[in-house]
Order: sequence, then structure tokens, then C-alpha cells
Amino acid sequence: MSAALRSRPARATLWHGLDDVPPDLGPTVLTIGVFDGLHRGHRSLIGRARRTADERGLPLVMVTFDPHPARVLGLSKDTATLSTIAHRAELAAASGVDAVCVLRFTRELAGLSPDAFAAHCLAGRLGARAVVVGANFTFGARAAGDVDALRELGAGLGFSVEGVPLLPASNGACSSTYTRNCLRSGDLPGATHALGRPHRVDGIRAGDRIVLAPNTALPPTGRYRATLNGGAALVDVLDDALRVADGAPGEGAAAVTFLERAEGGS
Repeated sequence: MSAALRSRPARATLWHGLDDVPPDLGPTVLTIGVFDGLHRGHRSLIGRARRTADERGLPLVMVTFDPHPARVLGLSKDTATLSTIAHRAELAAASGVDAVCVLRFTRELAGLSPDAFAAHCLAGRLGARAVVVGANFTFGARAAGDVDALRELGAGLGFSVEGVPLLPASNGACSSTYTRNCLRSGDLPGATHALGRPHRVDGIRAGDRIVLAPNTALPPTGRYRATLNGGAALVDVLDDALRVADGAPGEGAAAVTFLERAEGGS
């Protein structure tokens, strides 16, 4: 096992691509998905993977993708970003993940056959001995592989596979798509329930403006009660940025957590 993962870190180690993974990593347990927003369903999956990792005495590595695969493949799907990669890694660590490996999603990666993806990306540099995924997981070119196919491939590559059922609807919807829909319609309580926490966005503050990455998931334009880097704030959602409506201008990294629409906010 890599020295960096011998004890549970307070913050997950972040690897950008397979070349960033230390060669002495050793065997691992993997969980795989986009994990945008790391909502309640994601955390349930990670919890099961964490138990498997503890049973085997192995580190847990979360494999995620950037940008969103649907964006690269040109699918007609809302891919507004619920969490930056850095925030995703922060949330993953809090859920018990030891390291996060971000695979750059490209046409080349999308074109890998299921067996090539399993051999190169999972059993190879990441040293998978167990893979824990959602029951609806698909992989490989044209999403040709599913959990059963991965299990069959794993038998020959030295790793087991567990498909974890999705959270039942009786617990409340908690998909990334549902969360984006809640935000777009201004249903902050619905988004909060799906995520298991209020929605947060990260950007860079310049004066009273906060610049966000393109395609960041936001509620409708208007004024909101929020926290800004942990302190109470009033924040206006504009068409292409945020504006801090109270307090002195500032500079630097800004984490805005939306609490509710402010009275009189339009």
C-alpha cells in the first residue's frame, strides 16, 4: 500500500488521471461513478464500499470522471455541475474515501471496450481487488458493459464485484438529475433533502462578484440567504455570476451555501 494511504487522511488524496497514481499503491477497493453532488444515494454506495474495504483491510478509492460523460458524448441531458472536483473529494473523504482518482473523460476513454476499461483502468494501475458500484452501472463503449459483465471480467482479472441497489423511492428522490431539477425550479428544500445538506457552489470572489465555472448548477435568479465561507450572507444569483449583497468587498476563494430565498427576493 502506498505510504500516503497507510492511515485514513482527513482529506482524500486526489489523483488526476492514472499517471498520477503512485506505482506502489497496492491492492484496493474501488467504487466508480460520476458522483456529482455526492448525494445521499452516492453516500449509501460509498458506505457499502467502505465496509468492504474495512473487511479486507484495503484502502477505498473513488473513481470519478471529468467532464461529465454525457457532455462529451453530446447526450441531451442536464449536466449542470453540482460539485467541483475539489468539493467532491472533500465530501468523499467525509464519507470514508481514502483517495479519489479523476479520469479525464474523452472520446478515447469512451471508446474503450468493457474488457479494456476493466483491465487497464481498474485491475491495472488502480489494483482493484473489489469493485462496488450501483446496480444500474454501465461502462465501456456505448455502455456495453453492465454489472454482470463487470463481474465476469473481474473473475478473470482478480477482483470481485458488488452491485448495490439504489435507495428506495420511499426515502425520497436523490439522483443528481432530480437535484438539478429542484435547483432550477427554486425548490431548495427538495435539493437539500436529495443532497443531505444545503447546495454549495465554489468560485472566486472579486469585489462583490463571485465568478463561477461555466455550467454551475444554480437556483433561479434572485436574492438568497446563504453562507459565504461559513459566515451569514445575502447573495444575489445573476445570469452568469453571484453578487454579495451585504458586507465589504473581498477577494479570493468563495464557498457559497444556499439556505433559502430571502424575503422580497425576486
